[in-house]
Amino acid sequence: MPGYSRADLLAAGRRAFPGWPDSVLAQAPQLPFQHEACRVWNVPDRTRVQRVTTVSKVPALVLSGTFDAKTGARWGAYAARTLYRSTTVLIPGIGHWVVPQSPCAASVLTSFLTRPTAPDTRCVAGLTPKPFTIVPARENS
Repeated sequence: MPGYSRADLLAAGRRAFPGWPDSVLAQAPQLPFQHEACRVWNVPDRTRVQRVTTVSKVPALVLSGTFDAKTGARWGAYAARTLYRSTTVLIPGIGHWVVPQSPCAASVLTSFLTRPTAPDTRCVAGLTPKPFTIVPARENS
């Protein structure tokens, strides 16, 4: 949300979810505290710097979880598009904290640290998301 005012967020929220209360629509998704935190810490506007595309030939590893609701799995490949020696890996069924949640992701990261231009990603091929289970709510006894 860098570079967007509270009014910008509210307008976008109203377009996406007409009829929802302004108290909900005015907040950046999953970051309702952001404007207040930046104000309290006196964080300068870094929009211009944050929007400069990083271009690099340094080996990079971009790990994304397919269930990442915070940054979204598709953004990994987008972030890596100008990291010319990058390896992009999607870990099925994992959320935002990929490495701590997935032994395979941890293994890929370890192999990247050993061989930055050729990490071992073979473990990813056998991964599938775990099935969802819906458990009925229990009544209070």
